[in-house]
Amino acid sequence: MVRAVAALPVRGLWALSTVLVLASIAGFWLFSRGFLLTRMVLPQHSLSSALPFTNGSANEPANEWYPAKFERAIILVVDAMRIDFATWSDELNTTFSASSQSPLGHRLMPYHNRLPIINALNTEHPEKTMLYRFRADPPTTTLQRLKGLTTGQLPTFIDAGSNFAGSAIDEDNWLQALRRPSTGPNGKRPRNLVFLGDDTWSSLFPHELSDTQAMEQNETLWNEGSRGWARVRPFPSLNVWDLDTVDDGVFSRLPFFLLPSESSEKDMTPQAATDARSKRSKWRQLVRQQEMLAHPDFGVSSQSNSSNSGMASAAVGLEQLHNDWDVIIAHGLGVDHCGHRYGPDHPAISSKLAQTNQAIELIVDAVDRSDKATALYVFGDHGMDPKGDHGGDSPREVDAALWIYSNKAWNTKEGKERSSRVLEQASALVKNEALGTALDDDLKSGWWLNTHLSDDYRKLLEPSELRSIPQIDLVSSLSLTLGLPIPFNNLGAVIPEMFASDTDGEWGLLRALRLNAAQTMRYLDTYVESSRSHGFSDDALSAWKLMYQRAETSYQELMALVANNPKARQQSHVMLVEERVAAEYYAFMRVVLGTLRQMWAQFDPALIIAGLVVLVLTTVALVAVYVRSRHMSLETMVARMWKQCATGGFIGVVIGRALSIVLVSQSISHISLLEASAAGLAIGIMATSCTLLFFATSDDEPSISRVGSLCARLCSPAALLNIIACVMAIMHGLAFTSNSFTFNEDGIVLHLAQTLTLALVGTALYSLMPSSPSKQRAAGLRALLCASLLLVLNRVASYSTVCREEQLPGCTPTFYGLPSASISGVPLAVANLAMVWLVPFVVLRVLRRSQSHRAMIAKLWISIGMRISMGMSAVYWLLDSIDGHYSSSVMASGAKSDWSDLRIVLARMAVGIALGGGFAAWYSSPFCLDVVVSTPSAGPATRSSVKVQTSSPQHTAVVLGYGNAFGAAYLVFVTVVFCVLYLVQQPMGGIMISLLFIKLLLCIETFDSLRDALAATSLLPAQTFLMAILAYLDYFSTGHQFTLVSIQWSTAFIGIREMQLVICGVIVALNTLGSFILASACVPLAVLWNESLGSRVLKLAPESFVARVAGAATLYAGYHAVVATSSAVNAAVFRRHLMVWKIFAPRFMFAVPVFLVSITVVLLLATGFAAMRVLHLGVNVGNARGLPVPRDGGRI
Repeated sequence: MVRAVAALPVRGLWALSTVLVLASIAGFWLFSRGFLLTRMVLPQHSLSSALPFTNGSANEPANEWYPAKFERAIILVVDAMRIDFATWSDELNTTFSASSQSPLGHRLMPYHNRLPIINALNTEHPEKTMLYRFRADPPTTTLQRLKGLTTGQLPTFIDAGSNFAGSAIDEDNWLQALRRPSTGPNGKRPRNLVFLGDDTWSSLFPHELSDTQAMEQNETLWNEGSRGWARVRPFPSLNVWDLDTVDDGVFSRLPFFLLPSESSEKDMTPQAATDARSKRSKWRQLVRQQEMLAHPDFGVSSQSNSSNSGMASAAVGLEQLHNDWDVIIAHGLGVDHCGHRYGPDHPAISSKLAQTNQAIELIVDAVDRSDKATALYVFGDHGMDPKGDHGGDSPREVDAALWIYSNKAWNTKEGKERSSRVLEQASALVKNEALGTALDDDLKSGWWLNTHLSDDYRKLLEPSELRSIPQIDLVSSLSLTLGLPIPFNNLGAVIPEMFASDTDGEWGLLRALRLNAAQTMRYLDTYVESSRSHGFSDDALSAWKLMYQRAETSYQELMALVANNPKARQQSHVMLVEERVAAEYYAFMRVVLGTLRQMWAQFDPALIIAGLVVLVLTTVALVAVYVRSRHMSLETMVARMWKQCATGGFIGVVIGRALSIVLVSQSISHISLLEASAAGLAIGIMATSCTLLFFATSDDEPSISRVGSLCARLCSPAALLNIIACVMAIMHGLAFTSNSFTFNEDGIVLHLAQTLTLALVGTALYSLMPSSPSKQRAAGLRALLCASLLLVLNRVASYSTVCREEQLPGCTPTFYGLPSASISGVPLAVANLAMVWLVPFVVLRVLRRSQSHRAMIAKLWISIGMRISMGMSAVYWLLDSIDGHYSSSVMASGAKSDWSDLRIVLARMAVGIALGGGFAAWYSSPFCLDVVVSTPSAGPATRSSVKVQTSSPQHTAVVLGYGNAFGAAYLVFVTVVFCVLYLVQQPMGGIMISLLFIKLLLCIETFDSLRDALAATSLLPAQTFLMAILAYLDYFSTGHQFTLVSIQWSTAFIGIREMQLVICGVIVALNTLGSFILASACVPLAVLWNESLGSRVLKLAPESFVARVAGAATLYAGYHAVVATSSAVNAAVFRRHLMVWKIFAPRFMFAVPVFLVSITVVLLLATGFAAMRVLHLGVNVGNARGLPVPRDGGRI
């Protein structure tokens, strides 16, 4: 019969877990609010009717900032177009070839000399073109770059996390100016706008990029004179495996605006009509997905001037679309996605650049045929690193290209010479300024040597010199050349060459720079007036005002010089004065920009301190729960503390709100009442909890005797091992006190893991002393073997790595197989297939000790289902690797891989088998038990089994797996988690996470054997800390670093065809945090392993057993809390450090998800759900009695 047992007490576990998780979230939120503040966005807008000058000069033209140089503009964004993609080298073509290597082992890189149209026009028409290095401000993610390219502002670091959920831009920008009334050439209507491409623009500018086609059908709603029409066609941007959809969407629709309509060909001459058809055919040939042309945009109206379908409407026909547009924005993503998918060294990048080159040729042809002054801007929003990724601040990520072309001469030889003299004088002025000495080199000088080209060929080529400008300089230049006001928040300077050739009246460059500087000074004054905690130093404010006033004084002196002599401006000495004054304005702009780059972060000390206090108290509470759980149940803890904690939280809220009022009134902090309440509540609850946990005593043992007992055991091997583990945790936290230690964390973690593992080896050797009993020596020998294997596997894991920029050239990346590779090699994918056999084999071998492998769930799931799921995942990556390495001919032809659908099916089936098969089987019947009937001659029961007397005296029922019932049952759950994580890892990542799973099992076996060998009661600190260290070690070995560029975005589309934000985000999170999730899921095994189904502790005091499992979980979470809190503390301490935004802040930002995911998984998922599920079923099994015996004496 089955004896009824009381329900498992879990309310205390869930209450404590929820409080600890929420307190952690509150701590990180408060700290982030104080440390990663966004800059204050000013609501003011620049208007055409109000010039920025504050002196009210009477001789300023009314209602005109700068006369429009161009009537039209085409903006072609080639996402990730790095500067060396756009440059040309004749020496490359004569020295290297794409198919063969030179004697020195070099071949022409697939991205060099692939845009010949740029070089050809630069050579033929230098007065109409110019190429620039277009330097981006990090973070180099598309959303942040678009913000800078439209507002002229610097990004803040916290914006990096919003790259996939951009909110609308409210601050002034040139798109708003385009669509505002009174900015058009006639002074009334907004400009007619066309947008095609990346849908990130639509999320940033939902109002400005609002398509008017539907509204045009309603004569009541539509009034072109006050609105201006818009055609907006956004395409999904985040599917980095899709190289063609966005580009095809752009190239297929540009002919509507660049070519006459097909219906107008009948009015052309035969030659003109033939030429138009030829151009239209070339555009269509650029479209690789011909099904794109079946879109309704290419319906009836593409063949006639119908107003009922296609791109046209009743109010705006096809001829108006062609003739009346003012600005076209086209943003292609093929080059960027090709970099993410294959890397820049893959032949596919050559194919995409060739497609881009043909598109530029066709656009240039349309510009040349236009009778309106039209400018073409072709640029990249950022570059890409050698792996094809971006997001950081390495030179190849920030060095994009900008190429400007026009059918109107704008860059004459004289203008170029004058602008060069201005740049040289401004550079000298900047270097002489106190604030200018610390500026970046790209702001001190306007020129740059193309070292990327020479570096790719080991300095065999001489680097060429190029003009270099910050990306935000485009904003003021684009605005003024279109006759628009400069956006109010703009910090970029005008591009000198674009105005230096304007000599009608006042010299164009001088006027443009004066407008530019005046707007910037107005912005700075407004910013200071709007925020008492603006963060600008007094020295900076004084220097800015002095430089601006000095330039204004020089300008007024110049005006006095030419006031009575209109022809004086043509005199050489006056021209030199103009250049000197322009240089003063330009130097002012550069000093302001450079200074703000360094000091922009506005830190709030009150929020930073509050967040740190909460994090420290949470860390202390995690350790205190473990200490108290050894002698007190969680139910008792909660019962004794909840009233005092509620009181403490209430008092904290009152004090926090009161302090916030004082701090805000004194301009010390901008903390809100909500933030103050959250801080007070969290600090009050956690401080009360820590106090009660440390000073409370259990019912059966006084605190003093417990301390004395602990001191008596400090010299035991188990205690020394725990102490060493604690030292490792502290050392990991102290690593963040140095920037060099921080970016070499992968090496530090390896040393910590090996040191602790060596301590395990030493402890195992100690247990082999001759004086030890034979059983203890056998257990010690088993521990020694497992620890030795752990040492070897840790070293193997260290050979898989990706390198940070700071580690080069001393680091060699191996994650993709070869140092220069950016996609996984086929040999790695083949090696990954071996894991399909190895991991289930190891799991079954571990279960063999307790005979648990003979259970039905082990045979069906681990032997069959797990191998099928892993096999499908491994084949998925094998096909992906083959596709990546042998599809260059397919890419060139524009065809698609035939395996894409098969890969999706494999991925979905792998997950389906893991969750629908493995998880369902575990949830319904988790125990790995089997019952056989034996005779008395079969021998005694072992530790792993139990004999139960049956009704027949000649037969005994043997329950196999009885001794490890809880551990084996929980391990089945972990195998399901592993299968899901295995799918989302690239081939080398799959190998490494498989080895991590094996190492975690070795860790469990090692400590279990040591407990037997040493007769130790607890090795939990050493065991859980080693599991946490292994999670960090394998985070690095699975191809990650604590940098944005190491995130493997390409994994977001495993098993899906189109972008689905939530699903893609979850997949990337599983890929990035997989090692931490797996290690967290394994923590309960530290307590459950080799725990018998008949455990007296569990049956007599289940609350104590639950407390033991929770104690292990809080210890593990405590290690991550130490690391996360230390990263936050050091980020705050070094907040003015030169490397804060490059090293310390990113490390903190990654520590947040690592800790929150780890504590959530280990406390709520692993302990609260899975472990309690196993214990709940086990505690209700009761004693086995009255088992029936089959007549043949076989298996039951």
